[in-house]
Amino acid sequence: MVATAIKKISMAVASSAIVALVAGGVSQAAIIVPNEVEATEGNSNNSWPFIGNFRGRYQQVFGASEFASLSEPQLISQIAFRPDSDFGSSNAFSSTVSSILINLSTTKSAPDNLSKTFADNVGVDNITVFSGALSLSSADEGPVFGPKKFDIVINLQNPFLYDPTKGNLLLDVKNFVGSDMIFSSIQFDAQENISISNGDSDSVSRQWSSDPNFANADGLDTIGLVTKFTFESEVVSVPEPSAALGTLAISVWGAAALLKRKHHKKTTINL
Repeated sequence: MVATAIKKISMAVASSAIVALVAGGVSQAAIIVPNEVEATEGNSNNSWPFIGNFRGRYQQVFGASEFASLSEPQLISQIAFRPDSDFGSSNAFSSTVSSILINLSTTKSAPDNLSKTFADNVGVDNITVFSGALSLSSADEGPVFGPKKFDIVINLQNPFLYDPTKGNLLLDVKNFVGSDMIFSSIQFDAQENISISNGDSDSVSRQWSSDPNFANADGLDTIGLVTKFTFESEVVSVPEPSAALGTLAISVWGAAALLKRKHHKKTTINL
């Protein structure tokens, strides 16, 4: 009877050890879009839809090919921007957008081919990744002529699972009241495809409206904010086999000893 109980305990402890072997943490990877300006300053700048007098709806599409380094679908947990360097070294700021809604989804719409009807661009996997008051700031650190650090950070309240094999990535923002820096000269780094008319491919583009509730866009162009996406994925952490086996052996030995003591005590009482 004791041997049978010990065998059962051994199996349970072994199962626990296996679970411990596959217990993991989180790894992070970052992708900057457009890829071509990861280490260089973009050729344009803009503050929409976060800073300045912008109040309305804003959609920016990122080409799926920019995420080719992803080997599998991963969670976007953070998006970040960097100050533009063309405005010198005085772009440090702190601002609050008191009411904003940020959504991400996978879209079939491509850069420079967004439908002017906002809803037509929104994917079926659309989720709200941030809602409420948004605090933004930058220390404007980095080379004088750029590129600056990506320190304008938005930590998403709800991570978005993105699979670039399913389509392009859509950033959809509704800024309901604007920011508290209405007359600011602060600009974010951006990239514009100035030769799109020659048939060149593009990795980003945008459109916007002057009211967050408008169904259709008022304007569009080939500009896109240079954006850093931080991805998270679960990783498996495997301890040294000797450590795992040692833990298993100690657990089984301890359980066996306890059972033997209990069995001995019970036998003595029955006598």
